[in-house]
Parts: sequence; C-alpha cells; structure tokens
Amino acid sequence: MRTAPPVHASAFVYSGIGCLLTGEPGIGKSRVLAEALLHGAQMIADDRVLLHAKQGVLIAHAPPQLSGVLELHGMGLISHPVCPIHPIHLWVTLDAAATERLPEPEIRAHDGVSVPLLRLPAPPVLSVPSLLLYLRAMHENRTLPTDWHPLG
Repeated sequence: MRTAPPVHASAFVYSGIGCLLTGEPGIGKSRVLAEALLHGAQMIADDRVLLHAKQGVLIAHAPPQLSGVLELHGMGLISHPVCPIHPIHLWVTLDAAATERLPEPEIRAHDGVSVPLLRLPAPPVLSVPSLLLYLRAMHENRTLPTDWHPLG
C-alpha cells in the first residue's frame, strides 16, 4: 500500500456506515463529528484522515500522531476513543452554499474508488440527527432514488 498524504477531513462510523466529512477549514467538520459522537457514532479521525483503496473499498484511518485526538473549537483538544480503521460509504462535503432540498445523486472518486457524495450546508444549518438518520437508512438499504414520487 502506498502512503498518500492525509485529507483535511473528519470521519466517523454510525450504524456501520463510514462517513467522511470534508470542507473548507473552519466550516464545522469537527463540530459535526462531535455532535455525531454524542448521538452514538464512533470517531475514526479528526482534522486529518488517511484514505486508501483496498479491494475496491475506500478505507479510512487516522494518522498515528492524531489518532484519538478531537478538536473542540474554542476549547482545545481532547482525547476520544476511536474506531481505528473503517470503510467509507458516504462522502459529505460541508458547503455554505448548499441549498438543494433533493439534489441529483453525485459520486466522489478517490484512489480509484467511488462513493456517494452529499453536499450539505455547514453548521448550524446542518442537522446532525438528520445526517445520522440518513446513514442509518443507508445501512438498512432504505434510501429512495431522487426521482421517486408517491404516485408513480
């Protein structure tokens, strides 16, 4: 396995689904991670995430020097238990300009592996419980296509 530079991101696992959070510095990745942890998620990494492909799956883990370290903006750094390595099933980009209610499906490719991409508004607009509900629905194969309509 070749060593790639870390991605400026945070990552967590919820309901067995690995979620990678990306976005501009200061947009709220660590905040979303912290809120997800309070709802039962497991931290993979904060601030920097190592990603690599393994047998067609995108795998995430923390750089050794940052493993178990979480930044709480304005408060400092804390240690937190981690899930040391986990596949990524959803790539979320926090974007202050994201406004679409039912966006067209997008894919993000990294290291030759494609995963679904969601562009979500940054906190405080983003509802972490809504994101976690979506991840649970992914785990249970209950996500509907964007062109689904109740009458056909």
